[in-house]
Amino acid sequence: MRLLFSGQLESIELGLVIAQSLHMNYEELTRDIELVCSWFPIKTVLTLAEKFQFVSSQKKMSLQDSDWKVIPPQIKYLINLQELTIHHSQATEVPAEIGMLTNLIHLNLSGNQIKHLPAEIGDLSHLLTLQLSSNKLLSLPAEIGNLSKLTSLELRSNQLRSLPPEIGNLTELVSLYVSLNQLTALPVEIGKLTELVSLNATNNNLTLLPAEIGNLTKLKELWISYNKLTTLPSEMANLPELESLHLDRNKLVVFPSAIADLTNLTYLDLSRTHLAELPSTISNLTKLTGLSLESNKLVSLPAEIGMLSELTGLNISDNQFSSLPKEIGKLTKLTYLNISVNKLSELLPEIGKLRKLTELHIGANQLSELPSAIGKLTRLTGLYMNINHLRALPAEIKKLTKLTDLEARKNQLTSLPAEINSLVKLKKLLLRNNELLHIGEEITALTNLQELSLENNPLSAEQKEQIKSWLPTCKVTFD
Repeated sequence: MRLLFSGQLESIELGLVIAQSLHMNYEELTRDIELVCSWFPIKTVLTLAEKFQFVSSQKKMSLQDSDWKVIPPQIKYLINLQELTIHHSQATEVPAEIGMLTNLIHLNLSGNQIKHLPAEIGDLSHLLTLQLSSNKLLSLPAEIGNLSKLTSLELRSNQLRSLPPEIGNLTELVSLYVSLNQLTALPVEIGKLTELVSLNATNNNLTLLPAEIGNLTKLKELWISYNKLTTLPSEMANLPELESLHLDRNKLVVFPSAIADLTNLTYLDLSRTHLAELPSTISNLTKLTGLSLESNKLVSLPAEIGMLSELTGLNISDNQFSSLPKEIGKLTKLTYLNISVNKLSELLPEIGKLRKLTELHIGANQLSELPSAIGKLTRLTGLYMNINHLRALPAEIKKLTKLTDLEARKNQLTSLPAEINSLVKLKKLLLRNNELLHIGEEITALTNLQELSLENNPLSAEQKEQIKSWLPTCKVTFD
């Protein structure tokens, strides 16, 4: 049968006529038609659909990488389609005839050049998902509000400056993605989307959120990063199901009080928001597993930080901490801790209580030594302590037998402890820009080492050659 569907349009039509005259099995013919539809340009497929019921009966079709500018109006002949994907084409227009595909459940028009949608898009009353991401849409027709069964609407990467108020009619929406647009506000009607679970409005020009956002009581995920928010409405406190809140790259300055009432939060990102203070009410967020406060203006952490006992990841890098509260030692579930780029002159011994740490970043501080308690972090696989004033590594480092990455660039190390030979799982050892005069033969124990960086150290030429001979399979760099 498939041999009949080869060649030009005329031969395909002949093949279909023969197939019909032979009374071929309908299901088999339908499968073959799907194959034909994947082989040939859309215009060929649509011409066949106009003439043959077998083609127009298709329920699923995916068309991509076409070079036509307009989706042909003959699309109307595919009247039984339930799923239609047309993406990565040069299409700038969608014909009004799209509205005749009233059986559509899933429509994907992402990755095209579409600037406008016809009002007839609102005739697709059975539509559950609509994907329009990565186009050039400037606006949405009011008729979008007629898609009352829609559960997912994707509008990422367009040029939308506003959303029509009719979007509030989409009361079955579970997910709404409008990131990477030019929105300056969200309509108050968004508060009618009471089934919404996920809302992503990152990378826009939002200066405030409507108070009605507090009506979204089923919301679990909210992304509003990369905007121009200076505050949050107090009604945000009414989101009892919210678990993930992304506020990074805004201009909050002051910690929004509503956040402290979001007691089901498990992840909170407040990085790069110009915060100068973290209130003690952070202790309310006892379910947090991830907290990012990177690149703010914080000078201290409240002792109440120790009450976030479920934290597994904490990033407070690039702030102005000169010390940390000893309560940091209560965060015993931490596996990731980043305190780099601060003004820390010492590392508290309480750090040794974080026995589950696998990754520790302490670079770009003012540390001159490490506490012996560092040896208690026996699960560490990555230790990053670049750009400090370290003069030596403690002998206790020998206990970190799971380390695969050890970085101590731009310090004042003059030698390595003999105990480094215990770090047999090391794959990367970066020590450039130190004052190393000698590397001992104990380095030969590091048989898994893949990269050793020793640039800008006062090692003799003889020593360099010796190190190379000791580590024949390792990439060693000196200059």
